[in-house]
Amino acid sequence: MYLDNLGRYAIDMNPGWLAIFSLVFLQSCGGGSGTGAPSTPDEPADTPTTFSVDADFLYKDGERFDLKGVVYVPGQPGYLPWEIEEMTNLPAEVISRIDTDLAGIKALGANTVRLWGAPAYCYEAIRALGGLNVLQTIWIDGDVGDFQDTAFKTQSKIYIRIVVDRAYAAYPDNNPPVVAFLVGNELSEASILSTNQAHPDITSYAGNYFMADNINASEAFVAEMADYLRTYESETYGRTSLISYANEIRTVHLIDTPFLDFRSQNAYSYAVPFYRPQTLPGSASGTLYQGWVEELKYMHPGVPLLVTETGLSVSPNAVHQGPPNYGYGGNTEEEQASGILQNLTDIQSASMSIAGVIIHEYLDAWWKFGFEDSLSQDPDDVEEWFGIVRLVPDGTGYSTDPRPVYVQVRAIWNASN
Repeated sequence: MYLDNLGRYAIDMNPGWLAIFSLVFLQSCGGGSGTGAPSTPDEPADTPTTFSVDADFLYKDGERFDLKGVVYVPGQPGYLPWEIEEMTNLPAEVISRIDTDLAGIKALGANTVRLWGAPAYCYEAIRALGGLNVLQTIWIDGDVGDFQDTAFKTQSKIYIRIVVDRAYAAYPDNNPPVVAFLVGNELSEASILSTNQAHPDITSYAGNYFMADNINASEAFVAEMADYLRTYESETYGRTSLISYANEIRTVHLIDTPFLDFRSQNAYSYAVPFYRPQTLPGSASGTLYQGWVEELKYMHPGVPLLVTETGLSVSPNAVHQGPPNYGYGGNTEEEQASGILQNLTDIQSASMSIAGVIIHEYLDAWWKFGFEDSLSQDPDDVEEWFGIVRLVPDGTGYSTDPRPVYVQVRAIWNASN
């Protein structure tokens, strides 16, 4: 898996996250309850923590929960995330990296970490650290030709069970701190269109927990995966978590999931003038980014909207654009900071309430195109430079160094905690 040319997750059809599916295939309405970390790592919580929603916000045990998060992919140069995910005995340097990173995320003032395919140890470390919740992405191959293919759906359900089981395994009290599961992220336009064309007869879905009418075949697929996840979680663990799907600007007109517990959108400032130049300026700041976030919320004012990704790359060898929308790469570290802070302000001051925001991403991702690529940071690859923390070679290993945006967000988020 790698980030597409807009800084969002897409599928690498070569070594990428498809490796997960080859491995796992060989292994044989409204709200839900999520979970929170126990008061101490070794003692179970007396009562499970519950996440719920209203028209605008998420709630934790009945109290409004303004989600402040960051995307985190465990690993470091020389290791590939889809390989780390399957490891039961992680190398010491990877364990140390995970511990250090999670502590840095907590110190940032974040209350949530958005995970993709994470190893079992990551959940154990989150439990031991305390104070962090999880937004868990279920990676689904967004580039297949037909989401309604029976074998593909079976394969996807196998992976759903693996991820749910992995999260719960670290919590003997069946109380993992899962705010929600995201069943899929940015399904591709070509795959949505081909699926819908192949199944014009699929216009609704009715399951145990989710149902929807007047939908297309791709939306029905998402509904089915969500319903399967909730059914499996309920029957296996006696719990039900919130569920959503992470959409993006290029497919917002093709797929929408207001029938899930809340809507999720990966929203980047530089994408708006390119893909939606007709967007009206924001009501408070006048930025196109705020205007786009407001437009998204106006689509379904009675359903919460969570911004599941926003960020800027500081890749050196890209065209420099600067404010107000910044660019796809080519930003200075100072511009990364000012741009992300503007995003946070735009979301906070939008004319309609937004449930929260997740910054993409914590670490620079050297690994985007396989093992050899992971050993050095490519100045021409925009995707490797979104981190609010940089990786720095340190003797035989790597240390981390916060960029200015980390320091500035930390001050804002900790002041509001």
